[in-house]
Amino acid sequence: MVALALLALCIDSHSQVTAIPSDERLASAGTDARSEQQWLAELGPDRAAVAAHPDSAQAFLTLGKALHALGETQAASQALDQALKLESNLPEALIEKGSILADEAHWPEAADLFRRAAEVSPRSAVAHLWLGDMLLRTGNFTGAAGEFATVTKIDDRNSGAWQGVGLVRLQQGDFSGAADAFRNALAIRPGYLDADEGLAHALGAAHQWPEAAEILRKVVAAQPDSAAEAVALGTALARLGKKEEADQLFARAKEFLDRELMALRAKGENNWGVELRSEGKAADAVAAFHRALDDDPDYCEAHDNLGGVLWMQKDAAAAMPEFQAAVRCDPNLASARNNLGTALLYASHDVDGAIVQFHAAVAVRPGFALAHLNLGKALAAKQEFAGAIVEFRSALAIDPALAAAHLGLGLALAEETNTVSAEARAEMAEGLHLDPTLRAIVPQQYLTKLP
Repeated sequence: MVALALLALCIDSHSQVTAIPSDERLASAGTDARSEQQWLAELGPDRAAVAAHPDSAQAFLTLGKALHALGETQAASQALDQALKLESNLPEALIEKGSILADEAHWPEAADLFRRAAEVSPRSAVAHLWLGDMLLRTGNFTGAAGEFATVTKIDDRNSGAWQGVGLVRLQQGDFSGAADAFRNALAIRPGYLDADEGLAHALGAAHQWPEAAEILRKVVAAQPDSAAEAVALGTALARLGKKEEADQLFARAKEFLDRELMALRAKGENNWGVELRSEGKAADAVAAFHRALDDDPDYCEAHDNLGGVLWMQKDAAAAMPEFQAAVRCDPNLASARNNLGTALLYASHDVDGAIVQFHAAVAVRPGFALAHLNLGKALAAKQEFAGAIVEFRSALAIDPALAAAHLGLGLALAEETNTVSAEARAEMAEGLHLDPTLRAIVPQQYLTKLP
C-alpha cells in the first residue's frame, strides 16, 4: 500500500519589499478570521458544492478562497479561474485571484484584475488599495496617488491608504506632504512600523535630523539586522555631529550587507539547483545546492532540496542528514518535516518517528496534501485505520486527483471493517484509474473485487 512519496523542492524567491503591507490590504477587505484548521474542515463541503453545482461561480470562489487561505495557491488559482470563467466580473474572485498574482510579483496582471474589480465595485476600498499598490510598484505614481485618494474618500481611517499616499509623495519629492500622510497613518494605527520608517525618511530628506533620528532609533530597534535602516540612522546621527555612534552604525551596516550578499549568492545557487533538477540534471543540481550551503551553511531550504535530490538518486544515507539539518535550522519548514518523515518511514522503517514528522508538517501547513497522505500511510502501517482514514480524506479534500490517497482510503476502509464496502471499492478503483501503476501494491484479495 505504500508508494514512494514525492519530494517537493523549495524555491527561495526574494520578492521586493511590499509597498503596502499585506496585512493592511487584507484588513481593509475585512478578511475572514477563520483558522487554517477551520478552512481545512470546510474543504470537503466546498468540493462537494462544486461537484453539485458545477455552474456556480460562487461555489468555485468559496473553494478558491479556502485553498488560498491554506497556502495552496496553484489549486486556488484554478478554482478562481473557473469562477471568473463562469462570472467574469465577480469582484471578490477578481480580488482574490489578483492577490495571488500580486504575491507572486505579477504586478501588471494583478493590476488589471484589481482595476476590473474597482470598476465593478467602485466603493470597494480593498480593490482601490490593491490597485494603488500595484501601480506604485510599477512606477505609475500618478495613478497610484489617485487610487489611494479614492480609498481615503471611501474610508478616511484607512491607514494603508495614508501609507500609500506618503510613499507616493516621497517618490515625488513632496517631503512635507509625505510626512503629513505618514503621520495620518500613525494616528490611525499607532506603532505602524512601515509608517514610522516612511516618516523618518521623509524627515531626513527634509533635513529634519533630530526627529528623523529619534524615529529611526525605534525602527532600528525593531529591525536590528536592516542595513538600510542602520545607514539611515547613521546618516542622521552624523548630521547631528554624533560621529562615533554613526561610524558604529555604518560598520554594522557593512557587516549586514556582506551577510546579505552571501545570502543572495546562496539563494541564486539554490534556485539554480531547483532549475537544474526540473531539467533532470540531478548531479548538477547536487553541486549547486552544495555551493549554496558553502555560502550559507544554515540555509534550510538548500539542505532540504539537496536531501530531496539525493533521495531521488536513491542515496538515503546521504539524504537523511540533509533533511535533519533542514528541520534543525527551521522546525517550521513543512516540506523538510514531510521529507524527513518519508526518509524515516521508508529508509529507517521508523514508523513512530515518521508520524511525529508528518504531524509536524500538517500542523505547520494544514493544506499540505502530500503530508496528509504520508501521515495516513504511516498510521495505516500501524493499523490505526480510523486516523489514517481522516488523513486520506483530508488529502483528497485538498487534492482530489491524488491517486495514492484514493487507494489508501479504499484500503483503510476495507481493513478497518474487514469488508470491501461500496465506498472502499470506489476509492480503490478511482486510485487505480488515476494511476494504474499502483495496482502492483494492492493486495490480491482486493484486486479480485475490483474492475
